[in-house]
This record gives sequence, C-alpha cells and structure tokens, in this order.
Amino acid sequence: MGQLSDMHGRKSFFMIAPAIDAFLHTLVSIFPKSLPVTFVDRMISGAMIFAFKAPLTASLSDLFCGPQLASWLAKQGAAFGLGLGLGPFIGSKLGGAKSFFYSSVLFLVTLFYASRSIPETLKAEDRRKEFSLAACSPLRFVKLFQDRMLSMLAVTVGLQSFGDYLNLYDINYLYLKTVFDVGQTEIGRYASACGVSQLISGLTMSRAIHTVGQKGATAFANAMWLVSMGLLGTATSVKQVIFSLCAMCFGHLRSSGVTAYIQKHGQSRGMGRSEIAAAQANLLAVLKVFIPLFYGNIFSLATSKSRNVPGAPYLVVGLLTGLSQLAFLAVDPEKDHD
Repeated sequence: MGQLSDMHGRKSFFMIAPAIDAFLHTLVSIFPKSLPVTFVDRMISGAMIFAFKAPLTASLSDLFCGPQLASWLAKQGAAFGLGLGLGPFIGSKLGGAKSFFYSSVLFLVTLFYASRSIPETLKAEDRRKEFSLAACSPLRFVKLFQDRMLSMLAVTVGLQSFGDYLNLYDINYLYLKTVFDVGQTEIGRYASACGVSQLISGLTMSRAIHTVGQKGATAFANAMWLVSMGLLGTATSVKQVIFSLCAMCFGHLRSSGVTAYIQKHGQSRGMGRSEIAAAQANLLAVLKVFIPLFYGNIFSLATSKSRNVPGAPYLVVGLLTGLSQLAFLAVDPEKDHD
C-alpha cells in the first residue's frame, strides 16, 4: 500500500483501515463468543494500525521535513497516546460486545471525517509513475538496509520497538498479576496511565526536538526509557511503578527523530515517502510477530525452577534501548547523502 499511496495519493488510504476495522468490530459485537471471529479481528485490526500509520507518516512527510517532521511525528504519537489512554478506560466501562459496537461506530466517524475533512497532501508532480511487484514483498523492510546510514537507523528503530507498549501488552499483564496480584480493572487503569504518559511524551518530545535537536532529543528519550524499564523491572511497590510511568512521559516517542532521519535518507536514495513509511512499518510488523514470544520465553525462564525475576523482560528492554542508542551514535544522520 505504501507504493500505491505514492502513486495515487494519501487520502483514499486513510479510509481503508477505519472501514475494515468497523466491519470486523461489528462482527465481534454480533458474535462476541466466537473465538475464530475474535482471532480474525485481532489479527487484521492489528495489521490495520500500520496500514493507517504508514500513509499518515507519509502525509506528514509531504508537508514537513527535518526537525519539523520529527516534531509532528511526536505530536502524532501524542494523539495515539490519547486514544490509548481513553480506549481501555471507556472499553472497561462499556464491557463486552458493547465496547466493540461503539468502537465500530467511532471507526465509521473516522471514516466520514477522513473522506470529508482531510485534504490530499501529495502533489501531482511528486507522484510515482511506476508500480513494482517487488514492493509487495513481506520482506520489503530489506530496502532500509541498502547502505550503512539507513541500516543503522533501521536497526535503531527496530531495537527501540522492543519497548513499544503494543509489544509489552501481554507481559504487562503477566508481570503485574504476578508481582501485585491485580485484576482486569487495575490492568485497565495501568493501560490508561500508559496512554496518558504517551500523550505527555509526545508533547515533551516535540519540545525537546525544538530545543536540543533530533539527536539530543533521541538520546534523552532513550535514556529516560531505559530508566523507566529499570524501575518497572525491579518494582516492589506501586510507588515505584508510578515513578516508572513518570519516566515514560519523556521516553515513549523516542523514535520520532530517527523516523524523520529515515525519511530524509530514504528519499535521497530515490524511495517514495509512503514507500519508506511502509518499509519501516513492515520491519516493525515482522518484529512484532516474534517479540511477544521472545518476552514470553524470557518471563518463563525468569520465573521457573526457583528463579524469581518476573521483571526480566523489562530489564532486557532497557538493555536493547541502550543498544539502540549505540546504533544511533554509529552514524551521523545530519550529514547529507553523498
């Protein structure tokens, strides 16, 4: 879809994800006890997150570049944080099939808004003319590894993604249940708190980019995420979990500056804006398949045979975040492509 978006514009692709998600959530609301329907909904609606974010990132790239783009990507993350905070809270209040029904209604509202209010951002002269079947490969992310600069930037966002909330969702439940013996209500409150922290992070990251630049803001956000994971992974009290959430307020959107650099260097190599965003989304989606299994095995090893380190997955995230910063420091993304 990234290549098609570079050929035909962004607007029509904003409407695909809401339409599909509205249909799937309606099915779940009608058949709430059907495991196959729920499974298909989760699988496809999860993929639609990337189907929506890729053209959105490309659209922002049509309008902005450099630090401005990085700042707006952080604000985009803040908006997702708002949804992440409100969604679990409202869903827990509605409960069951009702939550899926009203979610489908909101998707239809989004579809209507996208069709009526969002302008086309890709100019006619910037549209690509040719379509390549090679771009449809599920390994399209390999295009981001065509040289050292793009490779290190791709490695950076890949390692950063190990700490993304969606990749930690299941481990959060296991960890909080094991350490604090909480129920669904408390898990929902924690999810809402994470959403609020992401909202705040988007605003603080945007300000940091304007103040210290993309490189400085990325280093600071990575450092704060490492601190947050260390606090969470060793938490023995609710107070320490709260301190971890406070540190998250400065680290959620740590990939904003790197994503802007990937756009810059990808475009200099002839890639389209949405093609770049789709390749990055493809990389993160491939990693997302393996990350929950990776953390599940770590959690199992850390809590079996008399071992009692349930926070081990978060400590691994901290380590990988540190490695992402080292990968980022291995190149100077401010330099133009030769």
